[in-house]
Amino acid sequence: MSTMDLSEGAAIERRIRAKATRRVYARVGLVWHAVVFLIANAAMYAINERYSPAVAWFVWPLAGWSVGLALHALATFSSGGITEEMILVQVERERKRSARPA
Repeated sequence: MSTMDLSEGAAIERRIRAKATRRVYARVGLVWHAVVFLIANAAMYAINERYSPAVAWFVWPLAGWSVGLALHALATFSSGGITEEMILVQVERERKRSARPA
């Protein structure tokens, strides 16, 4: 095995580790978002029940924040959004466009 093969393998491992680390941080961020969501919405419900039980206003921030939390979860657990393959496809399209005479 040549030195080039070893350094290339090390670079691939670094990229894999960096990607895995980003995913872990994203999942931890989602967990914290969910914890804050639960605490804050429980507090708003309690305040609503204590001070204005005739008007259920707490459902509006609950609904809006639920959408935000769902989008956060979707972004965290989706396939990763923009992939290297998507970028390479666009680069190839741009190369083809540049090669055409105007």
